[in-house]
Formats: sequence, structure tokens, C-alpha cells
Amino acid sequence: MRIRTCITLLFAAVLTLPLSGCFGVPSVNNVMDKTEEIVSQAQDLAGALSNVEWGKVSRLVIKDVSTGEVVREITDQVEIKQAFEPLSEVNGLTIEPETEPEYLLELWQPETQKIGQASNSLGEVLALEVTTYKDSPTLKLAITPIGMELYLASQTSADALRALVG
Repeated sequence: MRIRTCITLLFAAVLTLPLSGCFGVPSVNNVMDKTEEIVSQAQDLAGALSNVEWGKVSRLVIKDVSTGEVVREITDQVEIKQAFEPLSEVNGLTIEPETEPEYLLELWQPETQKIGQASNSLGEVLALEVTTYKDSPTLKLAITPIGMELYLASQTSADALRALVG
């Protein structure tokens, strides 16, 4: 449902472009290509976030971006899930803020066992990195397994993640 809303809003924005190509306004084809890319990224993000198995999260590592120091490591699955829950309501893509990065939250999951792999040789996989920014509702989400980065704006989500710092 959110994807349809996003597509509708983007399509409406395209329709309001006056005389494409004139006055340095990008052509409709360029705008449509960019729109398709954004929608595709939003779908990839939704898919990636829905694939996070909250019951299988092994830990969340929170680092201070300015020092690189680990501020907190959380293994309580309920606490992690509750902090990330507001992200499921976010559907507004945005751009990188001008403020400094604040915290980096690394979400680690157990590696998926492959055929022939011994269960005692399984490690962890970095599934998601979320960066908060000082005095900003913007969050950078980096889905590391697929190499995708997006910026979302949500004060509720940013506050919930900052609250994990303690």
C-alpha cells in the first residue's frame, strides 16, 4: 500500500513539470527513470527489512561515530525489536542531512547454514547498519548483504534508536 502511495506521489510530481527540457528542467524520461529507481529502492528496502528475522538477531552493536567506540551491545531480542519497530511505519525517502553522523547501529544475525557446513562453524553476518544524525530525524539505512543505502526521515524511529544508547 505504501509503495502505491509513493508511486502516485512521484507520478503527480512528474505531471507538474512544466515543458520538459525548457529552462533547465529535466526531461520527463529522466524524471521517470529516477522515479523508477527510487521506487525500486523502496521496494528493495521493504523487502530487506521484512527479511530481518527479529527472533534470530544475535546482537545489536551501537558505536559513537566520532570516536568509533562501542557505546553499548544489546542481545535482548525484545528490546531490539521494539526499537526497530517504528521503522516499519516509515515510507518517506529523503536525502543525507547536513548534520554530523551521531551513532552507528550494527544489526548482526547468525550466518545461514549452507549445505555441508558444520553448525559449529557458523559465524555472524552484518545484516543492517543504521546511522543516526545529530539533531535530525534522518536515518541512513545500509542493507549490507545487498550493498544498498537509503535515507529515511522519521523522528519517532530516530528517537527510538537513540534511546538504545542508554
